[in-house]
Amino acid sequence: MFAEYNTNNFPLVYVTFSGKNNSEEEFDDFLQSWLDLYHNQEDFSFIFDTREMSYPDLKYCFKMAFFIKRLRKEPYHYLQKSLILVNDNRIKRLLDFVFTMQSPVAPVYLWLTEETDESTIHQKILDSNEGDEDTIYIEPNQSLIPFL
Repeated sequence: MFAEYNTNNFPLVYVTFSGKNNSEEEFDDFLQSWLDLYHNQEDFSFIFDTREMSYPDLKYCFKMAFFIKRLRKEPYHYLQKSLILVNDNRIKRLLDFVFTMQSPVAPVYLWLTEETDESTIHQKILDSNEGDEDTIYIEPNQSLIPFL
């Protein structure tokens, strides 16, 4: 599986990506796990670790943008914020593309890092704010492409 959810530190949900997504089913499972968190009706925050992720197919960027659009229609957003760990500029550019098509439903912080200490990573999301020097803040607002 290319995305593994870890809820041991809930309300922090750690999602680790490894390798390449090999099927539509794997990607759909990733999205369904996200929806399952919404169905629990408890606030949570994500830490997405993309540092072991292979370069994904562009079609998944579009699927992700449509998924975010669908989430945007939910009456309440249980996702409070996300921290995305990135160490590959190609992955960062794909994330930029997704968030250009559809802005996030909650604040997102992109952290270009090689950090491996889990407690430091968890603290990073707790301390994240718009003024962080080593992160890129992506504000939840309206999509730049309104028909998506």
